[in-house]
Amino acid sequence: MVLRFRCLRQPPIYHSGETIQATLSLSKNGQLGLTAFPDTRRYSFHEIMVWEPKKDAIDPSTLDHRIRVGSTLGSGWSEDRNREVDVNEWVQFQRPGRYVLHVILKHIIPVEVTKENPKPWLNCELQSTAESVEILPPDAQWEAAELGRIGKLLESETTRFRGASALRYLNTRDAAVALARWYVRTPAEPVKSELATGILESRYADIVQSELEKVLRSSTTVSADLVGILVSLDMTRWFANRPPPSDPKAHEAWSREYREAIDSAKRKYSAIASAAGHPAR
Repeated sequence: MVLRFRCLRQPPIYHSGETIQATLSLSKNGQLGLTAFPDTRRYSFHEIMVWEPKKDAIDPSTLDHRIRVGSTLGSGWSEDRNREVDVNEWVQFQRPGRYVLHVILKHIIPVEVTKENPKPWLNCELQSTAESVEILPPDAQWEAAELGRIGKLLESETTRFRGASALRYLNTRDAAVALARWYVRTPAEPVKSELATGILESRYADIVQSELEKVLRSSTTVSADLVGILVSLDMTRWFANRPPPSDPKAHEAWSREYREAIDSAKRKYSAIASAAGHPAR
């Protein structure tokens, strides 16, 4: 089997923070089999994108540059052999330049399941063809135009989720302000969750937090969601470099400290909301 990875735009030249869409396609080569492609969203396919140079890009969900591959199977096998994905779900480019990307998939069934080989996918790993992507230097004029385009997408119910994703990927200072404002304005799921993901992935979390705290201290009605996202920002910052330890006793102490930190953050932001005359609901 051959796994092909190719950006929809050719040549693949993108502005920093621009949405990068690509296709994954699996050729049969006469073999029967099923696939477990990721969807446009990451879902349970957390770590399949690999890039070089490693130090100039990060995984936005973990904010680090370590290469990791594979993940657990999501909703099941499919006969689908072509899928479009947002590259931005897996990689956030920190600097302009040229990057070489490829995809690794472990969840492929290349042969029939037999009694002798009941789980063939455990021994199967496919690496895609490589795609060279060029990321342009920051362009203030393009960013302003992109924010305007994203705003129009967010205004329409039919394109709101795509707009939220584009705003999340843009990841600039102005996008951070817009993320906070749209998060407060948006009541409906799944758009609100997408904006929340953008807030937690933002390189400018301090700007987002400042904007959200302004709302919390204002006369605007405050929802429990706002307190929750502020607590999440605090926890992300406090425990960014403190993963749970593997030792059982140390893990128990870490968990206790984590729960206490959550409770402390909740009390802090609930008190701010109460002082403003609009307790969180």
